[in-house]
Amino acid sequence: MTGMYERIVIALDGSPLAEQILPHAEALAEKFGSTVILVRAILPVAQVAAMIEPAAAGVALDPTLIEQTIETEEEEAAGYLNSVATSLRLKGVHLEAEHPEGAAVDVILDCARRHQADLIGMTTHGRGGLAKLIWGSVSEAVLKQAVCPILLVRVKSPS
Repeated sequence: MTGMYERIVIALDGSPLAEQILPHAEALAEKFGSTVILVRAILPVAQVAAMIEPAAAGVALDPTLIEQTIETEEEEAAGYLNSVATSLRLKGVHLEAEHPEGAAVDVILDCARRHQADLIGMTTHGRGGLAKLIWGSVSEAVLKQAVCPILLVRVKSPS
């Protein structure tokens, strides 16, 4: 059976909680012969600079520090995605992976558009109240803006 979910975008953030979507992606890929596209957002340059700036306390920022931070982030994301991809490939899943720079919501939606995804899979932490206000909800924003169906798996942090 093919056609229904030819391309599935799976949003990951490097956490074990986000990885709880993977068994669902694997099952769908196996059933429908899907290509799974793993995506992990890398912090934008401006955000990295903003995070480093307060620590610099008025000292002029060294541009190489920002570059090194971004390079490290890219290497970490590439290594992480490669590790996840290898384990899925060993199970017979056809896979692609990418780690573009940008806000998570924008990266996920852009990836889904570019690949003409039939499904986006991701986890939601189910935060409410103040935690949701502070952290926002990537899954909620993707849900509101996506042009394809979304598989949301609710996960809870180990207490």
